[in-house]
Amino acid sequence: MACSNTRYLKGSEKLYTGSTLTITDKAASKSDRSALKSELSNAIRPKPNRTLLGMRVRLLAYNLAGEPKRSKGIRYNIRNKFGEPPVLDSDFGLDHNRQVLQNILENKGFFYPVVKGDTTVKGKKMSAHFDVQTGRQYHIREVTFITDTTQLSKNVAATSDKTLLKKGVAYNLDLIKAERERIDKVLKEQGYYYFQPEYLFAQADSTVGDYEVDLYVRIKNNETPEQAYEQFSIRNVYIYPGYSIDRYRSDTSKTKAEKFGGFYIVDPRHRYKPVVFTQSMQFAPGDLYNLTDHNLALNRLINIGTFKFVKNRFEQIGRNQMDAYYYLTPYPRKSLRLEIGANTKNDSRVGSQVTVSWRHRNAFRGAELLTLKVNGGFEMQYGAKQTSQPNIYQLSAEVGVAVPRFIVPFFKIKASSLFPPKTVFSTGYEFQLKQGLYDIQSFKIGIGYVWKEEIRKEHKFNPININYVRTNQINKDTTIIINYNTLVFNGLIIGPSYEYTFNSNVTNPNRPNFYFNGLADLSGNILGLIMGTRITDTPFVPKQVLGTDFAQYVKAQLDFRYFYPLSKKLNWANHLILGLGVPYGNSYRLPNVKQYFSGGNSSLRGFRSRTVGPGTFNTEELMEAGQYVEVLADLKLEMSTELRWKVYRFFQLGVFADAGNVWNYRDESSYPGGKFNADFYKQLAVDAGIGIRLDFSILLLRGDFAIPIRKPWLAEGDRWVFNQIALGDPHWRSQNIIFNLAIGYPF
Repeated sequence: MACSNTRYLKGSEKLYTGSTLTITDKAASKSDRSALKSELSNAIRPKPNRTLLGMRVRLLAYNLAGEPKRSKGIRYNIRNKFGEPPVLDSDFGLDHNRQVLQNILENKGFFYPVVKGDTTVKGKKMSAHFDVQTGRQYHIREVTFITDTTQLSKNVAATSDKTLLKKGVAYNLDLIKAERERIDKVLKEQGYYYFQPEYLFAQADSTVGDYEVDLYVRIKNNETPEQAYEQFSIRNVYIYPGYSIDRYRSDTSKTKAEKFGGFYIVDPRHRYKPVVFTQSMQFAPGDLYNLTDHNLALNRLINIGTFKFVKNRFEQIGRNQMDAYYYLTPYPRKSLRLEIGANTKNDSRVGSQVTVSWRHRNAFRGAELLTLKVNGGFEMQYGAKQTSQPNIYQLSAEVGVAVPRFIVPFFKIKASSLFPPKTVFSTGYEFQLKQGLYDIQSFKIGIGYVWKEEIRKEHKFNPININYVRTNQINKDTTIIINYNTLVFNGLIIGPSYEYTFNSNVTNPNRPNFYFNGLADLSGNILGLIMGTRITDTPFVPKQVLGTDFAQYVKAQLDFRYFYPLSKKLNWANHLILGLGVPYGNSYRLPNVKQYFSGGNSSLRGFRSRTVGPGTFNTEELMEAGQYVEVLADLKLEMSTELRWKVYRFFQLGVFADAGNVWNYRDESSYPGGKFNADFYKQLAVDAGIGIRLDFSILLLRGDFAIPIRKPWLAEGDRWVFNQIALGDPHWRSQNIIFNLAIGYPF
């Protein structure tokens, strides 16, 4: 393989195969030497051709493809997209790399390093080696902030109690740069708009002895402009909500500006109410400039969702005043979107869905987002399968209005985060038909609030949730194996809900990350106090309001996810979901639209959709008899772990295992063994499988193959079914290998 690469070299050319590095002294600690060796080795340039199992596969592809005649086609793509040109000895500079390594060491406080380098030639290959003597590292002895007659220098010195340059810390140029950035941020909060970190420097005196330095932090007086010494305040604020980046317009045109609440709006057509900006703007006339308010205003304006681009500038007025200008380029006010999708499920169903949505981004001149959405779809089973499934047809319509501020009766609330809060009004209707069985109609009305503390933390509080559900059994003679009354609910669901989400992935996607979602959902608590409802002995007779039943329950759900990158291409993903619903008072069980299920392409992937549990209840026998099975329950526990490997570009592989089950809160005659009890951990279903994922950035297509390895409905000593696995048996494969095709990761 090596010869097949080097034989393509011309004349005296040699293939550069890389460099090695050794730290020959022990002046630095063992851990420091290890870190230094890694950093120094990574700084050597150029990098040699990449290898796979010791072979330079990409270089070989480049050489074999040869020079293509056209700038397209297979040969061109192999050479220029997959292939890699040879890294030659002429690309490598020994003296340059030696100087780079020496500079890195000096910047880390090793002021007198010795770096020696040499090259070795073997045939048509060249490599290099560096010997490094670091010498002792210098540490900080004292830090002094130098002041003069200017207020700026005094303000810089006033930050010294928070300095990063601590006594005894190793000298490090990166630390000094971080200290300059820290001071700059403090000054930006004090009105020093024109100040820059580069106007500071830390002079080091290494003559104080014993491998120590004294640092003197001061302002570069000769290089700092006069503006940087001034603290600026805001004179006027001008807002241009109809600014276009596609055509020339004078920035400072103020002829049509109208004053509202301390700032000027240039909106001659009055497309926006002033309240849109009073909720976002932070500066007011006379305020001292500060970076926090600067960024807060920009972020809140862009996060309203009405403006595509937001930019601003400041114009100096006189010696120490500025006018602030905000230019807002709106999105198109109205948009129409059509989405068409297809899906398959692991119980041999296929389906399609069409969604049409219309949006108005400034419906009532207050930057409100008005959304109208209509959705229709179907699912049907194909072929002669184990279980006969009904065709499912679904139609829904929804109207929503999101207002970018809190609307609370009798209170005026102005949020202070980077993200404007939203008050959401919604109403909708949904119809679902399970052919030959029943249909469900649902009407809902809701009022809620959505806000973020910061980018990782989001809250959703819905004080008003009203949902009326009506279920009609189509064919009274149809045999539904699970008692009809356990699958359906007729009546009102009225109560508040609260949801909290924490997601660290948005700030550090390449580090270990944690995701948490918690949901609390209540129904009928106020009605229960009014009606005085309670569960009676047999028969259970619920009370009614306005001639219909109403649900009473407390529901909580906790969703935990942990992602740990093992390498750049290998990620370990974990998921735990806990769900608990407690029906009380007017309800014997949770409404079906609020219950849990287990099994499916984003649940237990080795089991068919909604067929696991509850508890030790056996749905397999019913499915083998060709009967319709649908299982819902009040409690849920599911766990998943998955290794995700990015093989090449968009192609990924996954290996996973899932475990879980659902249970009822109370005994149900239709579900023997389905009540939650102390032996719940013995009743977990477990599956394992492998998956193929195609990640096209805007779309991730997932195909998972899974098999059950633990069946909770079997006798307690026989639930692990490893001994039954028979991959060579076509009947076993048809009964046990479950294929899931889906869009997106399961979690």
